[in-house]
Amino acid sequence: MKRFSLRPASISGRLALLYTLGALLAVGLFAVLANWKLEANFAAEHRDFLQAKAAELQDDLDDGDGSPDALIKEILQETDGTRLREYDARVLVAGRNVGETPSMSVVLPAALFPPAGHADGWSFTPYQTDGRSWLLTSLPLQGAQGPRDVVLQIGLDITRDKALLTDFHRALAVFFLLMVPLLLGAGRLAAAHALAPVARIAKVAQSITPAQLSRRIPLVPPWPRELTGLVQVFNQMLENLESNFARLSRFSADIAHELRTPLSNLNGSLEVCLTRSRSSEEYRDAMASALEDGRRLTGLIENLLFLARVENPSHALRQERFEVSELCAWVITQYEAQAQAKELRIRTEGTATLYADALLFRQAVGNILANAVRHAPPGSDITLRISGAPANGVDIEIVDQGPGIATEHLPRLFDRFYQTDPARGHKAAQGSGLGLSIVRSIMELHGGQAVIESARGQGTCVRLHFPPLEA
Repeated sequence: MKRFSLRPASISGRLALLYTLGALLAVGLFAVLANWKLEANFAAEHRDFLQAKAAELQDDLDDGDGSPDALIKEILQETDGTRLREYDARVLVAGRNVGETPSMSVVLPAALFPPAGHADGWSFTPYQTDGRSWLLTSLPLQGAQGPRDVVLQIGLDITRDKALLTDFHRALAVFFLLMVPLLLGAGRLAAAHALAPVARIAKVAQSITPAQLSRRIPLVPPWPRELTGLVQVFNQMLENLESNFARLSRFSADIAHELRTPLSNLNGSLEVCLTRSRSSEEYRDAMASALEDGRRLTGLIENLLFLARVENPSHALRQERFEVSELCAWVITQYEAQAQAKELRIRTEGTATLYADALLFRQAVGNILANAVRHAPPGSDITLRISGAPANGVDIEIVDQGPGIATEHLPRLFDRFYQTDPARGHKAAQGSGLGLSIVRSIMELHGGQAVIESARGQGTCVRLHFPPLEA
């Protein structure tokens, strides 16, 4: 069953909603505090009034020598003849009603009032009838003479105060209802203004096409602080894309160039054989030439597949501990035949222990050694120098006494299919231009680096640096 999300579809909507909720929460807290303060003030005023009125009536009782008649007379004078009386009062002596405000028994029967308490411990009972609100309390009065069980029941009319609170609550409700759309609109405007730079970035990004990868998001005028880092990262991403796109274009052109020549040679040899009947010797030569071109294509494809596997982020290193000198000696034996043909002397110096992928290590050293054997002059020396330790990093240097490499070629030697010969011939002794690219990929996979130092007439030194082993 498909689930539907109630989240806003846009960032501006979410910001507006959060802004509205935050503002309503702040206003709501203010309204709660204001309502609490207003009710507290009303309660304090009611208590003060009742206490003052009780003290006043106590004085009247004292002035009457403890007789409730003077007290009743004073109550009747204050409450009789007034339609909207501020309070109603009743005097009880020994539980018997001896006087009260006119019609009080109908509106406020004596049973509604709480029991009489001490002057500092009054109890109040709210009561509502016929649209009017009351606050009821009972207080024992003490006279200097006469009966001592006089109880005063007072009912304070708080209808106007209750009406004021009700009006205040209604005004708050209307205020909140009006505030919601206003806050949502204001939040939308604020969010749109805050996100305007993002829209400008998106507009610039939409205008960037594969044919315009050189375009960048301008840093002037200054972007908001939160977006400055995003713009810089985006521009850096564009630079990487432009660089990789250019390299991919060169790579595609180089592949086409490298595959076209052996395929053309292969097709040409076969076509020549088919034009007329030839001797077995001629057919053998044509087949040998076609086989050589096929092997070259096979080697090229295998190198490309190897590069694809090594540069795949999911490629896992099978690291193991080995002696570098032993693996270098194994690699040297693979090139002994070629070295003996040119009377080259290959030797190793030093030793070290390394934790790395042994198969990839042999591939990297073998590719460099193959270049050294290919370019070293007959009768010269090739030296493999080993130094370092796993804790500090291991270096392997392959040094030859060949003709050297011009300075302008050094920065591009690790590019795929790059060759120092401008003619880019395809002699059997010449490589495909992928060996050093494979070496660089292997070293990057190990977190190390490969460096070439060379100059015309001074030979070449290729240094492979494996980083220290992490603890």
